[in-house]
Amino acid sequence: MTGTRLHSGAGNPVELGAALGRGGEGSVFAIQGRPGFVAKVYHQPASSQQALKLENMARQAHPSLLEIAAWPVDVLRATPGGLICGFIMPRVNGYHEIHSLYGPAHRRRLFPHADWSFLVHAARNLASAFEAIHARGHVVGDVNPGNVVISAQALVRLIDCDSFQIDTGERLFPCEVGVPQFTAPELQDRPFQGLQRTPDHDAFGLAVLCFHLLFLGRHPFAGRYRDNSDMPIEQAIRECRFAFGRHAASRGMEPPPHSLPLSALPDTVAGLFERAFAAPTLAHGRPSARDWRLALERLGTELQGCARNPMHKYPQRLLNCPWCTLERASGTRFFTAPTPSTADGLPSGHGEFDLDRLWSRVLALPPPGDESLPATTATVLPEPTPLPDALHQAQLLDRLRGTAAGAGALLATVLQPALLWLWLPLALLAWLGLRDATLRREYQRRRQVLLATRQERVDLQLAWQQQASEQPFRQKLHELQALRQHHADLNTAFLSERQRLDSDRRQAQLQTFLEGHFLDTAQIPGIRATDRMALESYGIETAADVSAAALRAIPGFGERLGAPRAAALLAWRQNLEQRFRYDPRQNTEPGAIAQLAQRYAQEQRTLEQTLLKGADELGRLRAQILQQRARLSVELRRQAMEEQQARADLRVFRLLPALLALWRRLFYRP
Repeated sequence: MTGTRLHSGAGNPVELGAALGRGGEGSVFAIQGRPGFVAKVYHQPASSQQALKLENMARQAHPSLLEIAAWPVDVLRATPGGLICGFIMPRVNGYHEIHSLYGPAHRRRLFPHADWSFLVHAARNLASAFEAIHARGHVVGDVNPGNVVISAQALVRLIDCDSFQIDTGERLFPCEVGVPQFTAPELQDRPFQGLQRTPDHDAFGLAVLCFHLLFLGRHPFAGRYRDNSDMPIEQAIRECRFAFGRHAASRGMEPPPHSLPLSALPDTVAGLFERAFAAPTLAHGRPSARDWRLALERLGTELQGCARNPMHKYPQRLLNCPWCTLERASGTRFFTAPTPSTADGLPSGHGEFDLDRLWSRVLALPPPGDESLPATTATVLPEPTPLPDALHQAQLLDRLRGTAAGAGALLATVLQPALLWLWLPLALLAWLGLRDATLRREYQRRRQVLLATRQERVDLQLAWQQQASEQPFRQKLHELQALRQHHADLNTAFLSERQRLDSDRRQAQLQTFLEGHFLDTAQIPGIRATDRMALESYGIETAADVSAAALRAIPGFGERLGAPRAAALLAWRQNLEQRFRYDPRQNTEPGAIAQLAQRYAQEQRTLEQTLLKGADELGRLRAQILQQRARLSVELRRQAMEEQQARADLRVFRLLPALLALWRRLFYRP
């Protein structure tokens, strides 16, 4: 149709240029002389209802709408005053469908520099676009990823605006289409024809799209159902089975493996998702587009970078990077920035890092030595603490009583020697009964002091082993030696893997070939839209991700009813593998080399940061050990003096231990 002349609503000629795209309803053309606009021409003339809707949309075109949407600004007619056959709208250049941002495989191709903060910003801009639509009294209605495009600057544009629900103030033009996987629970299974939508219905679809962005393509209702049985996304939405929510387990759901947990988000954002996906009875409490915009703006200011991987961004309140944890568990690199590499080796690491100079610092630290416990034996025994006068008098009386009791026992023994076994115990009991209670308490107090000093000696000896031993220093030094060797071997390991890539070019070419075939654009018999979303939620984006083991882990694909779908996917991959042709003249895929170099460069940075911190920590360890030795030596000497003093203090009661020992020998002999 290039060169075809149509007419605007005012009857002015409009010359079509080159065809830019073709869809189910119509085709899009450039307009000669109007580079900022394009023409959408329907395959069939618009119905009277659709024509009236387009005319009203053109009259309501507002700068706030044109900034965020491909909004109709004029209608097109085949002849002046004839039937409407299309419309004119702003041209959207340099944008891609939003699903190409949140899936890792798509993102590597079209948004290679996008990190999680970029996705947060894109979600914020998406919410702002919905807010602008709602502010003008309209409703998107058919919320789905195909109606949203995004630029390299995270700018969002809404397209296919002629399907929106338009409110002119005098008449309502409904949106009569929709995608079930983005439709609110209360609208599931209801016909879209004549259905009046509200911003609250849009709020559900907006929350799903925001979830896709923040959770890298996961659908909030595509989880693992109890017993691994099939749970279609539409049914899960209808039954409010939010797979990531705090009530997921009670509803028989759990998130797919290797997914970002909802707890990784701040409570303000996680709470919005909980509200958005709540039961229909709470549907009118869904967060508005403005709520999302404000919460996501705040989240964008609360992100920090990961020390291991600068592409990893996450909320500041988290102690550890969740992306590092997920990448280690899954083996998937969610965020990968292109890194230049050469065949000669790794790029240089930390700009200020010098391994030789660092190791000289380490070697300059002499070990603290394996010093034994200091000797604490007193050369001069201390004098016992004398008893107060009152207790001293009581002690003399006790001894007199003891002497009297002993003399009585001796006399009784002389008179009745056969009853010796009776006289001595009676004498001891008499003496014990007559002993002064205050003196007895003083003895017990001094004995407890001695026991406490002995326990303190045991504690100090244990503290010496734990805090003053050379073992922590030697262990840290051994760790640093291993890290130093690993760092020295890193370049050799990189070159080895680089050579392996060169020698295994066929497999690398096949992998690249399969990664270029995306599931969302493939025509696979029996694979529905809901299946594609479930597959993407489990990390299946391209033919390279399809395998029998991966499909068995996805509910609905490993069972008897799901077997045909799994077979169709495997057949799709097998067919692609048969179409693959190896080119021995082709060099190793640059993307594979870049990923390899990026992985090793990240490991190199991590090693260098660990070595730098480790050298400082080794010096601190040595200083701490020497400090603890000095402190514990003083404590041990003090304890030894206190124990010796406690022993001496008990010597003033030496008669009592002798009598007690005699009692035990006589009456407790084993």
